[in-house]
Amino acid sequence: MSKVYEALRQKQSETSDPQGNFGLPNIEAELDLTDSVLRAAFSLDDELPQPARLPAKIPSVVSREEPKHVGSDGFRRLSIARQDTSRLVFLSDPHGLAAEQFRFFRQNLEEKFPDGAVLLITSPAPRDGKTLTSINLSTCLADSGRPTLLMEGDIRQPAVEKVLGTLSKPPGIEEALGGAIDPAQTVHFVGNLALHVSMVIHPPADPSPVVSGPGTKQYLEWARARFHWIVIDSPPVLPAVDVAHLTTLADAVLLVVRAQSTPRDLLTRAFEMLGDRLSGVVLNEATVESNPYYRHLAEYRHKPSSSRRAAASTTEKRRTDLQDQRSGA
Repeated sequence: MSKVYEALRQKQSETSDPQGNFGLPNIEAELDLTDSVLRAAFSLDDELPQPARLPAKIPSVVSREEPKHVGSDGFRRLSIARQDTSRLVFLSDPHGLAAEQFRFFRQNLEEKFPDGAVLLITSPAPRDGKTLTSINLSTCLADSGRPTLLMEGDIRQPAVEKVLGTLSKPPGIEEALGGAIDPAQTVHFVGNLALHVSMVIHPPADPSPVVSGPGTKQYLEWARARFHWIVIDSPPVLPAVDVAHLTTLADAVLLVVRAQSTPRDLLTRAFEMLGDRLSGVVLNEATVESNPYYRHLAEYRHKPSSSRRAAASTTEKRRTDLQDQRSGA
């Protein structure tokens, strides 16, 4: 019995620290807490002595090289943190006015395209809010239960990753458009948005051949077979020529205009360049003071063609002549 007692005392002595705290595990050695934030969380620097030598390296608790999360559909998983200040309205304020406006927009699109469509979203110039509009509209479309893919087509100045507030890994859509990989390898599924996203990871040095090449058409053919809605976050109309090629591949083109910000001459030029391809206009950041923009959009949208203007002028002249004749009689 005394031998057992002595053995227990010896074991207890081996696991004690100089202050006499018995049985305290070596947290740093077991968890490899070399990160300063984690060390502070466990108060290692204040309560535990530094080890005489570094422990054997084991996998870190937090690692960016962890295995990719892949769902049963084969797409990689992403998660977006919910923030009350987020501009993603279906995360920050899903029952607010902005979210309801997107739902009205979705209803119009569903009536016009019951079988789904490829929607291209562009703007007259940068910083009009087209990327944020593309993400919010895509989220709204996906919220109805229809498979939706947000496709980043602005390869020159990609912004989807930044607006989502996430960090994705290669490969990106630019590799698929170039024909180097299968399109499915570029798609992420954002679980809390129910949305599929294909983003640019490394913008190519020469984007034009990538966008205008056959890879873009092939990518959309692949996407049409798998998704009900495909929303393309396109480059702006005026600075780049890429949008001219993308509009020929879309079923509808939507123009995002920032109220009280987008110059009217740029807006008029965008209307002229898009022509009959333009299906609708999204007035971003509209307020009561934005009425002049509404009038400008309405006037241009309903402006008759040159032949119609000529016919209207002739009709008006005849009406005036007839009134003159009656007055003379």
